Amino acid sequence: MIKAHKIRLNPTPEQAVYFAKAAGTSRFVWNWALAEWNRHYEAGEKPTALKLKKQFNEIRREQFPWTWEVTKNASDQPFLDLGKAFTAFFEGKARRPRFKSKKRSKPSFYLANDQLELGDHRIWIPKLGWVNMAEKLRFKGKVAGARITKTADWWFVSIQVELPDTLPEKKRAAVGIDVGLNRLATLSTGEGVENQAFLKTALKKLRQANKRLHRRCFTSSPPGLRTVTGSLALKISTSRDC
Repeated sequence: MIKAHKIRLNPTPEQAVYFAKAAGTSRFVWNWALAEWNRHYEAGEKPTALKLKKQFNEIRREQFPWTWEVTKNASDQPFLDLGKAFTAFFEGKARRPRFKSKKRSKPSFYLANDQLELGDHRIWIPKLGWVNMAEKLRFKGKVAGARITKTADWWFVSIQVELPDTLPEKKRAAVGIDVGLNRLATLSTGEGVENQAFLKTALKKLRQANKRLHRRCFTSSPPGLRTVTGSLALKISTSRDC
């Protein structure tokens, strides 16, 4: 069983630049591989992730030397991701892979388990060094890999950990529920469930921010409007996780 723990990162300005470069490299390689896949497929050939990766590496040092400035996973993993995406597409489980836009796609890049190291509230990344994490990894097990992503103005790392399979828990006995005014409900066990009215208010604010952003998408968005929208979405997401 694999579980993931998403942790907020606190990079320095220089480290944030590295993250942006790595995410940009990953997006570029994905788009390059997808274009080549389409070209080979239209020519009647059978492209594979391995063939495309070999083709890219043959011209990489001469045509794309800047891809060496970040971890090798930023250039290697997109081929594997594209291969899995096309497999899911041909099996009818997903839509056809699309090109990634710099403005609309979420910046991210992958790190294999041999390309990272975890310490106390920090993670080590190749060609960058140690980056501060907001909290320690809560799971104990073999680290399978990690993916670094950006939401609004913040960077996060989602660490996948292999854990032993556990037996399903026995169902709890039924309890009574008393709906109240100060609390959403009180269980017969004495446990209280707090009112989630704040979530309704936050969703309303998010809808209003999205409307303002949509009205300006064909003219010019004011500075920070996308950041405000992303921040509200992140706040709601973390509130639901609590």
